[in-house]
Amino acid sequence: MLLYENKKGKLLTFLKIGLNPFKKFVATGEIKENIELAESRFDLIESIKKLIENEKNIILPIIGGVGTGKTHLFWTLENKLHYHNTVYISLENVYRKFYYNIYSEYIEEIGPEVLRSITNELCNNWGKFEKKFGFFHIADIEKVKKIAFERLSSQNFEDIIALNDIINAITTHQLDPWKKVEAERWLLGELMDSRELSHINLQYDLRKSSYAYTVLKIIIENSKLKSVLFIDDFEKLISLMKPDKESEDIFEPNWLYGEITSSADKLSAEKILDKILNLQTIEGLNIIITLKSVDALEEIKTLVKERDINLLSTFKEPLFLSNFKEGDIYDFYKKNIEEFLITINYLDFLKEDPNTYYPLNEKILKNIFHKTNGNPREIIKYLIQIFNDIIYSQENLEDIISRYENLTVFQQ
Repeated sequence: MLLYENKKGKLLTFLKIGLNPFKKFVATGEIKENIELAESRFDLIESIKKLIENEKNIILPIIGGVGTGKTHLFWTLENKLHYHNTVYISLENVYRKFYYNIYSEYIEEIGPEVLRSITNELCNNWGKFEKKFGFFHIADIEKVKKIAFERLSSQNFEDIIALNDIINAITTHQLDPWKKVEAERWLLGELMDSRELSHINLQYDLRKSSYAYTVLKIIIENSKLKSVLFIDDFEKLISLMKPDKESEDIFEPNWLYGEITSSADKLSAEKILDKILNLQTIEGLNIIITLKSVDALEEIKTLVKERDINLLSTFKEPLFLSNFKEGDIYDFYKKNIEEFLITINYLDFLKEDPNTYYPLNEKILKNIFHKTNGNPREIIKYLIQIFNDIIYSQENLEDIISRYENLTVFQQ
């Protein structure tokens, strides 16, 4: 028992350094979260997996309120969807240069090695191994480009100039050793000036929308894995499309110029929605969208119907992300503490009592659950607050625990 008390003291020493086990949780898809999903959500994950693995070119709505853990759901899905490239997209981050930013996120997910493998396989299919003879025994690049264009132009690419340039970039990447590095930089989405573009015989880099879309379509459709775009907070588009009716301008432009039906934000949001729907033409790509309510989903469907009623058939019935059940908070806490102990190389702490909630206890966790109604984000906020008190407060641990065991502290 004395040895275990010493282990508790050592854990408190680690905490006093300023290491908060719950501070790492963020509301973005940029920092990976390794904690598994709560047990009550296993059925939800299995339903999502089944749909994604068995369907193609669908839009799957996930509905969950603020703080229910939609971002954490993404990280769980990425771990579970082993045969998919799963990419997190925040509309906030890709609002400008939509296709370019989508492509950049996708390439960051698959990495340069996979990109090289895809371009190599494409050139193989386009006749890379047919050599032309002369002083050197080399591939006939012009013939490879011609075969590529004949095959790809039948797939209804809107911008033929962009298609030609992407074929040029891919074949240069694989078949021209003198320009391979620059072509790879271009395919990785690096920004290039006119001199660099001229050197590899290209007109634009991937900031040009039609270029980014064309190469995204080619890469995704020729990847060995299927692809999933997880687009978070999709209803942001709705708010952008609705002008603020509550504010009144002193000067109304429509007095002089007639009714103005679309603001700049509304037009931009409409364009983004059209571009997202256009992604449905990419074979092997499924899209998950998260929204806060069924009403938001119905508004999105109305907007889609106005554009192309046939696209409504790609929408699956929504799945719902609910708050934690009481048992989930205990499981979530223990898993996260275990992950924290692994990071500080102190997993020995659990050998004596694997079921411990130290430095907290079951009563405190129960109080937190009832105070937050099981909302994961609010639960994490309280856990951060309590551990900050343990780390930075001058109170001893017993007094802190006693204070949080008292329900009145949660009513402030």
